[in-house]
Amino acid sequence: MSLPSYEQLAALPVTSEHVVGPEHLDENNHMNIGHYFSFGGHALWDRSRQDLGMPDSYITDRGFTTFTAEQHLRYFGESVEGDRLRVPTVILARGDKAVHFAALVVNETRQELSCVMEAVAVHVDFSDRRPASWPDDIAALLDAAVEQDRQDWTVPVSGSLGIRR
Repeated sequence: MSLPSYEQLAALPVTSEHVVGPEHLDENNHMNIGHYFSFGGHALWDRSRQDLGMPDSYITDRGFTTFTAEQHLRYFGESVEGDRLRVPTVILARGDKAVHFAALVVNETRQELSCVMEAVAVHVDFSDRRPASWPDDIAALLDAAVEQDRQDWTVPVSGSLGIRR
């Protein structure tokens, strides 16, 4: 598998940015798994809130939310104290009630891909906490994001997650 180049990654819009601090380090003196998970998970949530029609008020205003059903972390390089990270997100696919997306943790200091956190989230009716179809306006935003986020290079995902058809 070939990884995207730094130039390809740098061309993606940034969802969030971080600097690795001492609080992020583990016994191996590199960033701990929990922080990759946190940075990736928050970036995916931020993308939903900012661009995909699901702001903080989505539950109270519309009665819907998303629940993460599955996630996978894949590491490609270390991040150590002082490294600058940027986290773009890409929407890979959408089904009637679910979305498959990935957060790419890019180490700006080393100019390399550090980690990919991919997830499948299920759209849920908050009143009964059961899967529900996307409203038409959200489905349209997700479809547009899938098209917009499509690259001429392969996003290095696990191959184990996806949308069931």
